[in-house]
Amino acid sequence: MTATTTPTRMSLRHGTRVLPTSPVPSLVAAGLGFAGAALIAADASGPLRTAVVLVALLVVPGLPVVRLLGLREPIGRAGLVVASSAAIDAVLGLAMVWTGQWVPLPAAGLLLLVAGWVSLGQGVQTARTAPRSARARSALPTAVLVRTVAASGVLVTGAALWAVGVAQTDSTGLGEWGLLAALPAVWWAGAALVFVVALVTLVDRRHHVVVRAVSSGVLLLVMYGTSNLIAAEPRPPWVFKHIAVTAYILQHGAVDPSIDIYNRWPGFFSFSAFLGAATGTLDAADPVRWTELAFALADGALVLGIARALGANGRWAYVAAVLFSAANWVGQDYYSPQAFAFFLFLAAVLVALTVLRGKPNVIGRWSATVTGRLLRARRSPVAEAVATPTRAAVVAAVALVVVLQFVITASHQLTPFVVVAAFVPLLVLGFLRPWWLAVPLTLLPLLYLVPNLDYIQEKFGLTTGFDPVSNVTAASTSIAIPSIATTLQSRAVLGITALVAVCAVIGLVRMVRGGHARRALVLLWLAACPIVLVLGQSYGGEAKFRVVLFSAPFLAIAAVHAFHGRRLRIAATALVLTVTTALFLGATFQTEQANQTAPADVAAAKWLDGRFQADDTLTTVGSFPSIIGGNYENFLRHWGQVDSLQSEAAWFPKGMTAEDLTGVLQDRDQGGHSWLVFSAAQRADAVTRGTLTGAQIDAIERSVADEGTLRYDRDGVRIYEVRDAA
Repeated sequence: MTATTTPTRMSLRHGTRVLPTSPVPSLVAAGLGFAGAALIAADASGPLRTAVVLVALLVVPGLPVVRLLGLREPIGRAGLVVASSAAIDAVLGLAMVWTGQWVPLPAAGLLLLVAGWVSLGQGVQTARTAPRSARARSALPTAVLVRTVAASGVLVTGAALWAVGVAQTDSTGLGEWGLLAALPAVWWAGAALVFVVALVTLVDRRHHVVVRAVSSGVLLLVMYGTSNLIAAEPRPPWVFKHIAVTAYILQHGAVDPSIDIYNRWPGFFSFSAFLGAATGTLDAADPVRWTELAFALADGALVLGIARALGANGRWAYVAAVLFSAANWVGQDYYSPQAFAFFLFLAAVLVALTVLRGKPNVIGRWSATVTGRLLRARRSPVAEAVATPTRAAVVAAVALVVVLQFVITASHQLTPFVVVAAFVPLLVLGFLRPWWLAVPLTLLPLLYLVPNLDYIQEKFGLTTGFDPVSNVTAASTSIAIPSIATTLQSRAVLGITALVAVCAVIGLVRMVRGGHARRALVLLWLAACPIVLVLGQSYGGEAKFRVVLFSAPFLAIAAVHAFHGRRLRIAATALVLTVTTALFLGATFQTEQANQTAPADVAAAKWLDGRFQADDTLTTVGSFPSIIGGNYENFLRHWGQVDSLQSEAAWFPKGMTAEDLTGVLQDRDQGGHSWLVFSAAQRADAVTRGTLTGAQIDAIERSVADEGTLRYDRDGVRIYEVRDAA
């Protein structure tokens, strides 16, 4: 076979690194750090302190480290600054909760002062060494200016219509189609305009990069912000237990490993509590509404940077980021340890692929050669110009990756092993360097697991069997109400993943045949390695969803390589983005029926949190946010302490009666009081699911009312106290 010299249609280049040439970012960060420290020292309050200190803690600590790496790509660099700052904040938070020395205000002030002085030093040094003269920026060409103004006008119009639609939407009483049937026409009109602008700027290279970036960000706002802005309370329902852990740390300034698994892996909660205390936001639920959007934007920025590092040039890196966001249907971006750990995982991958790239060893080169021959590469292997980073950049990158892995390890049980699976083979084969980085990355999760091994084995089981097929097919717990809509939703998410995966395979083949087998192998491995999650554990049926989540960024990046080319492929890009975005909106908005929590139930749960004692029991009709506040440990002290009529109804096929409930309460009695909660929202859910009839629930409540005392009666929620359950 004769190799041709025809250049590939796609610009594949290594993510470039340059020394910072502008002192402005460092000087601004220094000022921000000093301002945040001053506000904390003055014990200021209000939105000014919250905004300044929050931005400072998410920017100032990480900026000096990231500037050492010399990344050029601005959006990926911004995402990495936030991830690095979050990791440093988390380390500080962990140190305080593990030692019991909870002093978040002095710690935050000192951190901002130190990081501010370091940034100031970097800024002064850069100002001294930067060239005195800079090229004047030329004015935008008239055609580009016209396109920019036109796109901006349509985008602003679409965003305004979207905002009006959000304000007009009522999320109460959603049916089986969730938000799909509740959103008004003005919302759909605004969302359509935003999507059209984003799509046009993504596929047409003549648009300015700023318009492309802003329109992509607004599209993510529409996709990930709508549900949270419409919902009256934090969502999904299980987010309240995460709020409770953060509230516990804010209240006690420490963790108690005897309570639950979250207190044994408190990285995310320590970080969240540290930010809350430093910014004066002492209600742990306050930031939850914005967390999903924040993670979506941050993840998208990091995926864009990774795409650049793996050779996607120009607008194609933005296409990869948007495609990933549309393919990320798993729903793990909410306020949770797994969302935080996934964000840090992407940051570690970006650092490694940008600064720690190496030349593969003999086995790595042989693998690339064999792959090229099998797929009949049209070109000889392209020699990739891997820039040699400075020693300071390598040291900073290695240290940052280790710190990120440490925080990931202390935050989530599964993610650190995905890091090991992703990095170690690439380090061993020389695609990444130095090889010995594999040692700390592997030891950190193993050493952390050792003191928690007995707890994991007792509570959950270390493995569910080394049968990947069984672990993949294990049924997951679902709160969705079975219907035609939920069936279509499950088909839609499968369609998204299948479509992106097929495009990814085509893209990988094109990369190999174009002479970029080494890059293709790195990308293939990063997309395939999450399969380790199902080798020995089903994770309650959710392991397969985590595989999809961790594979999605790299499948999207690979898929981009299938699109670049002539008009037909540009049309294919538009079609795939349209289909995936439409399916994403349909799949995620449909589930909102089950993701909403009634405000009345939340208010009642907060009232009960301050009165529930360690030996009490709680019985609800169905889903109720009982674990919601800083006293949540009282709900977890005994087996069966919290139960619901819906779960108990399965033991009474002929229908549950008041006498049956009395027996259940006696079996669960721990010597304290019994609390029983009835609400309109729970009753409607139980009747819809068919687990209980309205008559059964009403009869049980009448019996409870006769024997107990009504302690709470507001907005359709009633809480009874029975002093002697026996």
